[in-house]
Order: sequence, then C-alpha cells, then structure tokens
Amino acid sequence: MTREELRANLYQTYVSIGMHDHVLIQEYIRVAESFVFDHKQYTKLDEENLIKKFQN
Repeated sequence: MTREELRANLYQTYVSIGMHDHVLIQEYIRVAESFVFDHKQYTKLDEENLIKKFQN
C-alpha cells in the first residue's frame, strides 16, 4: 500500500463514520501515516500537543 492509498482509505473511513472536521481528519491521517511508513511512535506528549493545537 502506498502513502496515497493509505491517506485515501483513511479519509474515506473517517468521513463514512461521521467525522466532518477535515483539519482533524488530516492530523489523524498524518499520525497514522508516520506510524505505518516512518515507524514513529505516537506518544502521550504528541497527543497533548495535538490537543493544544486544536484548542487555540
């Protein structure tokens, strides 16, 4: 699976389950993409930073 295929599949899935915040969807996709392709772990600090980003 390519990055583009992963992004497209995840985007379709998020929209189909009722998510409508496209910026948030893109952030979730970015996290998944970096986990799958770059083997980057998503930490509690990353989650806190994401929450802070969307609170502002």
